[in-house]
Amino acid sequence: MAAVKTYKVHELQFDPRLVARVMGRRERGETLATIAAALKVTPGKAAMAELVATVELVQLHDEPVKLARALAKDRKAGRSWGWLSARYGVTEGTCRAAYMAATGKPWNELDYRRGERKAAA
Repeated sequence: MAAVKTYKVHELQFDPRLVARVMGRRERGETLATIAAALKVTPGKAAMAELVATVELVQLHDEPVKLARALAKDRKAGRSWGWLSARYGVTEGTCRAAYMAATGKPWNELDYRRGERKAAA
């Protein structure tokens, strides 16, 4: 297996109170857009709070090589950067750096939205 380049691992710091508030409203059936407006956060932040609450956390902070390989594998399987961030408890920037370190390719090489547009056309 190819060597993994070094990169910095930054742990995800997400407000647990926001996660609790978003999940409480989601359980009552509210949409993310409604929740975001009510809590005065962006829809992306509300969606990330939901991911942090619902995605199983895998701790690989102390093993950057394993983290990079796991991230690359999940990304190639079609997972979003936000999902990867929530899954491994690191920032999206760390996810991208780990992907590049593991594969040697740019982080934006796999854009699944482009493939969907081509298939639909």
